[in-house]
Amino acid sequence: MIRRSNGLYSQIEDLAYENERIAEENRMLRAENSEHRSENARLRKRIEALEATMEERIKKAVEEAVAAAVAPLHAIIAEKDKEIMRLKSQLNKDSSNSSKPPGSNGFKKIPNNREKSNKEQGGQHGHKGNRLNIPENLDELVAAGWAEHIVLSDVPEGEPYVSDWTVDIKIVTVFTEHRRKPGKPPKIEYGTQLKVLAVYLSVIGLIAIKRLSQFFHEISHNTITVSKAALAEFTHIAADAVSLEPYVHDLLNGKVINVDETPIKTTERPNESGILETAEKTTFNAYIRTYSNSRTTILTANPFKTEESVITDNILSRFHGIVSQDHEAKFYNFGNANATCGAHITRELKGMSDLQMLEWAGGVRQFFLGMNAYKNHDVHNNITSCEPFVLRLFETYYDDLLQEGKRQLSVMPPKSFGWDELRRMTNRLEKYKDNYLLFIRDYDAPFTNNLSERDLRHCKTKQKVSGCFRSWRGVLDYCKVRSFLDTAKKRNHNLLETLLSIWPQPTSAGQ
Repeated sequence: MIRRSNGLYSQIEDLAYENERIAEENRMLRAENSEHRSENARLRKRIEALEATMEERIKKAVEEAVAAAVAPLHAIIAEKDKEIMRLKSQLNKDSSNSSKPPGSNGFKKIPNNREKSNKEQGGQHGHKGNRLNIPENLDELVAAGWAEHIVLSDVPEGEPYVSDWTVDIKIVTVFTEHRRKPGKPPKIEYGTQLKVLAVYLSVIGLIAIKRLSQFFHEISHNTITVSKAALAEFTHIAADAVSLEPYVHDLLNGKVINVDETPIKTTERPNESGILETAEKTTFNAYIRTYSNSRTTILTANPFKTEESVITDNILSRFHGIVSQDHEAKFYNFGNANATCGAHITRELKGMSDLQMLEWAGGVRQFFLGMNAYKNHDVHNNITSCEPFVLRLFETYYDDLLQEGKRQLSVMPPKSFGWDELRRMTNRLEKYKDNYLLFIRDYDAPFTNNLSERDLRHCKTKQKVSGCFRSWRGVLDYCKVRSFLDTAKKRNHNLLETLLSIWPQPTSAGQ
């Protein structure tokens, strides 16, 4: 009985212990379940929060990924845009917005870039017009053999009449026969009038030699055929008869010499040793240079564009006044002062404003044009110098503009679009300040060098007509005769009469 009781007691203890263990496990499971519920609630909240921000995060992540992917592409595009702008600025450069000559424009249509004025269209007040009139000295011209007066009348003698006039030119070939005693063999030659007309049409009219020969053949009704060699010889005879030394003295005694040069094509030129060389299946470059003022023009020809050639011309090396030029480095070594062309720099500033979008350049351009307008107003009113106070204002504003240009340059990335143009322009304005302001400091100095450019313009027309010069002697003869005639034109002389006055007189028939 006792043994059964012990076994039962032991079984009860085991059950009690097992019950406690199960109760502890249940308590632990309940605690663990509570933690899981808390964790589950926390995870649910986190999932809800993630779900709420997922679209924004995905969008942000996508944007960041796209930005990172396209950043190099943006850099490439920016570089391409910069290159496109640079190429467009180069392509759009022409004679109106840079220092390029008009001959480089090609078939490009150049807009009218003149500054609009307040003047009405048409002839301005005080402008001397030209109309067809009968000269007051008609009788004198008839007596001198320079004109004919033919009267055709439908009115009986003594009755009132009204005259209608026709002005015409009669071209007649004149064959003059000189009879003399026998002796020397008979000869036939061209007359002075024909030779003078040939030189005029060739040098001033710029008619090619071949077409000039055809012209004489036509107007003589096929009775005269002047050879090309004879036509070239006429120009050579005129050149030999011309002396330019008085014109050189006129330039040297003046206050200003305008100087410029232009390239030409020739099949013959002297080499560096002075020996003539002939081009084979090509042409040489040579240079015609002009020295001029309002009364005189002298053209020289040189095989090379060097300072030594200027010394060889022996004009600027003896000159002690103002040299007006187009910012050519070698010319700064001559004269007492140099006036650098304002037209050139305003064109370049216009190009910087229009092509490189530099507003500063447009302001500097307007400043130069304003100074020139002020000077022109003074000159129109017979004022011979700029008022000192105004001149100081101009110089101060010039310095302010220069400093502003340098400030803008300092904030631009090196080698960026327009940076190099701005750098070169500010350096140029700083280094050549005295040359660019000389026209306002001294009213004798011109604002532009357009006078010398006009004196050279015919060289390009000559080259377009004839292609090139065929000999070096032809270049020299052209320069000499053209100098003589351009000077006569500036002095309002009749060019044909001027040529006749220097033409060698023919020998008498009996000699």
